[in-house]
Amino acid sequence: MNILIDVNHPAQVHYFRNLHKALGAEHNVYYSCKRVPIIEKLFSAYGIHYISYGEKKDAILAKAISQLRYDYECYRHLKELDINIAIGSSVSNVHAAKLTKAISIATTDSDLAVLPLAVKFVYPFADFLMTPDALAFQKHPKQICYPGYQELAYLHPNRFKPDPEVLGECGLKENDLFFILRFTAFKAHHDIGMYGLSRNQKWQLIKLLEAHGKVLITSEVNDPEFAPYASPVSPEKMHSLMYFAQMLVCDSQTMTTEAAVLGTPAFRCNTFAGKLTVIEEVEKYYDLAYSYHPRHFHWMLRKIEQLLQRDDVKQEWAIKRLRLIKEKIDVSAFWAWLLANAPGSLEATKAGKVDFDRFR
Repeated sequence: MNILIDVNHPAQVHYFRNLHKALGAEHNVYYSCKRVPIIEKLFSAYGIHYISYGEKKDAILAKAISQLRYDYECYRHLKELDINIAIGSSVSNVHAAKLTKAISIATTDSDLAVLPLAVKFVYPFADFLMTPDALAFQKHPKQICYPGYQELAYLHPNRFKPDPEVLGECGLKENDLFFILRFTAFKAHHDIGMYGLSRNQKWQLIKLLEAHGKVLITSEVNDPEFAPYASPVSPEKMHSLMYFAQMLVCDSQTMTTEAAVLGTPAFRCNTFAGKLTVIEEVEKYYDLAYSYHPRHFHWMLRKIEQLLQRDDVKQEWAIKRLRLIKEKIDVSAFWAWLLANAPGSLEATKAGKVDFDRFR
């Protein structure tokens, strides 16, 4: 089997990197991406070779114009590599696959309501749309579901062991209190009109949290004002740092779920609050995270202050995390089986005829 995995976001390197090990002995697994420095650094850190489609554009019009070139490059690689399956949250994969023998699998963990461009220009061309089962209610005609989150492809206990040595890189010891702040750039197509924390709100968080421990910031925005707080940890080590953190406060969707499945309290503040079912499940069903609209920032501050007064928060979150892990699956194990046994496995999953207990 020849498989092409297209990566559009740094988190997707993590989502799919274990498939290289799980399938590489018997199948050919290829990765592709646009030229994004952090994506390339992550591929390099994990020793994964990749195909580059060149520079990624930020402006919407530039994205649209460049998409034709990306589609052509993807088509050329699908043909040259004789690809059987193309997977990822990729416009290029599904467009190019229509002109080849490849089966295309589009992936997302976001509600279709917040992805209007993908609903119009991507999913109609895909052979399958793969989502967590929290989104099963959407009943998309091409949808296949699994009981897990994309973040459990690399943060499930079968796949992840936190490395305490990362603390020393930040001048910390085990049991030291520290907090991670994550600031997002909001440049993706689905981020149009959306926003997160203001500069003033970021400074309020820093002042509140640094009274209780060290504050470390990781950001998509190069802002010299926050440079003294910048985390020195390389991207591939961030999950270990997050595991030991007392709390994550951010305007990022992915890192909210990452922190939750690691057992670290997560606070998210952006205009997506209340609009994403997967994170709603993490919040309201598993009680592992909290989301607030920026206009309700003061509500979030009050909740943070309440948790800061307690000394048993991480222990409580560890118990809640254990419940989540028991109810979800090792997503990489499922994805590896799904790809290795396609197309039969895809049809069986779509028909609801898969015993997911084998992947727990």
